[in-house]
Amino acid sequence: MKPWEIWDSPLFGGHPRVIVSNTRRVDLKSKVVVLKCVTLRPGQPFRLHELNTTLDREDGLDTTTVCECDLFYTVEKAALSNRRGLVVWESQQDIARKMIQGLCVAGR
Repeated sequence: MKPWEIWDSPLFGGHPRVIVSNTRRVDLKSKVVVLKCVTLRPGQPFRLHELNTTLDREDGLDTTTVCECDLFYTVEKAALSNRRGLVVWESQQDIARKMIQGLCVAGR
């Protein structure tokens, strides 16, 4: 298990989660911080919020998935199953920027 990997979780109905804890926490602790993501179904209305991002096949997912970058959840690593993929570098940068904006770390 590593940062930026995408795993399934029963949290909020079994959608994918992105691990955003650092490597040290992932290696040493039983809980990690994840982003909530929701798989989009065909025909489902969708509007991307400025603090959300989308992941797709490039990241190892079967369908387009929206991740909330400004809200974090702590989960037991044991609750994560079925590694789905790894967030690509460009999306990692986008998520990190939106995480900072969402937490007002930049002062806004």
